[in-house]
Amino acid sequence: MSHDTDDTTGEQRPVGSEMEVAPKTSPSKARRRVLTGGLDDESSLRYRAMRSVFRGSIKTAHRPTVTGVTNVPKTGPVIIASNHRSFADSIYLSALAPRRVSFMAKAEYFERRNPINMMVGGFMTAVGAFPVERGSAAAAVKALEVGEEILRAGGVFGIYPEGTRSRDGKIGAGKTGAAELAIRTGATIVPVGLVGTEDVMPVDAKAPQPKTFSITFGKAIPAPPRANPAGPQRRELTEQIMSAIRALVAEAEAERAARRR
Repeated sequence: MSHDTDDTTGEQRPVGSEMEVAPKTSPSKARRRVLTGGLDDESSLRYRAMRSVFRGSIKTAHRPTVTGVTNVPKTGPVIIASNHRSFADSIYLSALAPRRVSFMAKAEYFERRNPINMMVGGFMTAVGAFPVERGSAAAAVKALEVGEEILRAGGVFGIYPEGTRSRDGKIGAGKTGAAELAIRTGATIVPVGLVGTEDVMPVDAKAPQPKTFSITFGKAIPAPPRANPAGPQRRELTEQIMSAIRALVAEAEAERAARRR
């Protein structure tokens, strides 16, 4: 795998785990913040500066392998659908993706309790992320409404279809939120395989470890026109997304194992 994290500039906008969060701000406020972050010169400059700092430090400390960035469309609405192994996944994806990816992030990531939190919170704010808290299914639906608005504005929305972080590295069943958003908005889905981020930032670790990781952007999956009934279509598309993610992860893990031999 090659280090092909090019600096394309079609930046866009926010998400974290799909069905486990509730927004602190209303969708309309979140949308205004996201769109302002994409269009306002000051916010754009802040984003570029913060991403440059994070990208440089991540490359220096971890030498990540990033492939498939050309699979991400340069314009138009895109859903980045990834497996989820570490709380830092959203940071790494935001820093190393070829476009500006918007993630919802847990509220504690924005708490300025120490220098690391200040840096992380500043970066998440700069990329258009906004704090959320774990909540009910109804609140999660509202959070996905924010995603829909971002996509309709032509942005990039990052989502973890499993709905939560994997504790054992295995990829669980996908929830249908990403598929529904794609069908509803016509957004292109780009599956992503993350491998090794759980070693870089293990559960309960206070600081990143000097380990490497890989991000693989898979081939884009076009959104199908809505079928009637939509339920089977959502499930079929969800299975297609999860199958693609599993294949990307399996390939990356095999390559890591081969390099260690």
